[in-house]
Amino acid sequence: MEARSAGSVSKFMLERKSLGGVSAMMIRRQIMWAASVCAIVLCMQVSIQSVGAEPVLASSLGSCKPVPVLKGAPLHCCLPEPKRAPIRFKFPRIPRTSSGRPILRERKPAHVLSKDPEYVRKYNLAYERMKALPDTDPRSFYSQWRVHCSFCNEAFQQRKTPGPLGPETGVLLQVHYSWTFLPWHRMYLYYHERILASLINDPTFALPFWNWDNQLDKDAAKMPAMFFPDFGVPNAALFDEFRNSNHFPPKILYLGYNSKLEAEGQQNLTDQQIKYENLCVMYNQVTTKVSARDFLGGPYVVGTDNSAATVNVSAGEVPGESGGMESVHNVAHEWTGLINDPDHPDNEDMGNFIFAARDPIFYTHHSNVDRLWDVWKTLPDKITKSGHRKRMDYNSRDFLDSEFTFFDENQDMVIVKVRDSLNSAKLGVKYTDVSESDNLWINYEPMPAQESSKTCNASDYPKPSPHGDNYIGTDPVSFKLDRRAPTNKDCQEKGLSNVDELQENVVLEKVKIPHADYARFDMFINYPAAHRQSHLYMAEYVGTFTHLPSGMVDMSNSVSETSSESEKYRIVTIRYSVNAALKRLGITDYNTDIVVTIVSKGKRNSSPKSGFEFSDLKQDFQ
Repeated sequence: MEARSAGSVSKFMLERKSLGGVSAMMIRRQIMWAASVCAIVLCMQVSIQSVGAEPVLASSLGSCKPVPVLKGAPLHCCLPEPKRAPIRFKFPRIPRTSSGRPILRERKPAHVLSKDPEYVRKYNLAYERMKALPDTDPRSFYSQWRVHCSFCNEAFQQRKTPGPLGPETGVLLQVHYSWTFLPWHRMYLYYHERILASLINDPTFALPFWNWDNQLDKDAAKMPAMFFPDFGVPNAALFDEFRNSNHFPPKILYLGYNSKLEAEGQQNLTDQQIKYENLCVMYNQVTTKVSARDFLGGPYVVGTDNSAATVNVSAGEVPGESGGMESVHNVAHEWTGLINDPDHPDNEDMGNFIFAARDPIFYTHHSNVDRLWDVWKTLPDKITKSGHRKRMDYNSRDFLDSEFTFFDENQDMVIVKVRDSLNSAKLGVKYTDVSESDNLWINYEPMPAQESSKTCNASDYPKPSPHGDNYIGTDPVSFKLDRRAPTNKDCQEKGLSNVDELQENVVLEKVKIPHADYARFDMFINYPAAHRQSHLYMAEYVGTFTHLPSGMVDMSNSVSETSSESEKYRIVTIRYSVNAALKRLGITDYNTDIVVTIVSKGKRNSSPKSGFEFSDLKQDFQ
């Protein structure tokens, strides 16, 4: 652990102007006032802690541990100390037109902006100037990369009390695998964009978004042309040498991508098949996710270690739980990075959380992820039985008061809460309307059900072991899942008034995944014949979970060899939304049990008793 002194921070926090003519009486009053406020805050904290969990609090100050990689020495992703006292986030002042309409930064599709030479020149100049800044400047491209490297790879610790100098808990911080994923990355983009804009003195500058979910426009899902050499206008600052050349245009991003099948020469789909599969993946990962938990991810509260191989449920800990958006976003990371390249075992840049933010395309990718969060909140409910449930973010204090720090365009450290991130317009940002292409996946209808799925008998398949001795190997595995009808208690726990508003899920509990492995689990209902090459536009397909390597340990095994027992693991729970699939398959009775088939597309060799362990398979309602 690299202990970083907070001396310089303490210094500026202790600096005060001369008291001059201030009376001793006034000083005593100020001290008494401060003491009373501190006492009240302390009492509130004790009271809250006795009731339940606390929001995660984090900053880049304090201890910072090196991040190990396979090739080369461990990386120090620590960030510079602020030169001034940290400040609290304030919403930007948004200019308005003469008629009172707000003037927002408009993020536009990258494939459209690639045809705008003036924009590409400006975009390139912004990165050119960012990369020219000294590494010690928190606005530099080097420091911007380290923001993601540190917060996303357990370099920092959670804190016990609000503020960047609060005491540390000793529990490592990880902003993936939970409800913090989308809010944290939104604010990361917010400040990254403002820094770029300030460097070219253009307050209207906005990042582009890589519209990879768009299956309507022929160039939208390709790596955007502006990021490649020989573009026609200066764009060298947008280039990154560590991209997978096998996926350069005219290849389109495949959301069903499996690097193992590709390496074996067995991933041979036409562009039309890829487009259909992409639509179905987006439908299942976004449209069918009605609850906040299914889309944003599971809770993340102080004391929970999403990097740990064990979970202490009795102490209030919960496993990591990615939302549908995080899983589909991982595919673009893997597809863009150097996967299956023995000279680059760390899968850099985009294929690993450590290096991903070294590629400018990362910010364009996350701009689309952020856009899709906005889209999700507008989608009508055509999934639950009621059809009237509104999609909303979490409203719990644990979520809203989770706290992080970022550096702004003035090199100030800013303390940001999740509640600050929930409205793009209040941040001064909007996205070009691409609803015509969005509607293709929002309203997608998978292929008709297989005849075999209509006659599938769940009793022919085993239930998961109650002792947690369950495995997912390279061969698909099928289980019987007992189902029940939802109750009023299920409604009350979720804050709903009617059982018909509930979303039914199939949940893989406590899956044990090595930090270094790319894992992918596709799930099918009542289709035990599913295999690695089964099409994802089938009616029986219900969704995907993906895990991106974090580089915690030797990553060479993620390509071909069986992972060793000494590797570090994380525990995750995986949630699949099945309302729409059950309806497609004609399963309307809650007393009808189903067959759940899990197809692993990870890269680990497997014997009958090795693979990914999980504790249970259950039905759940959200």
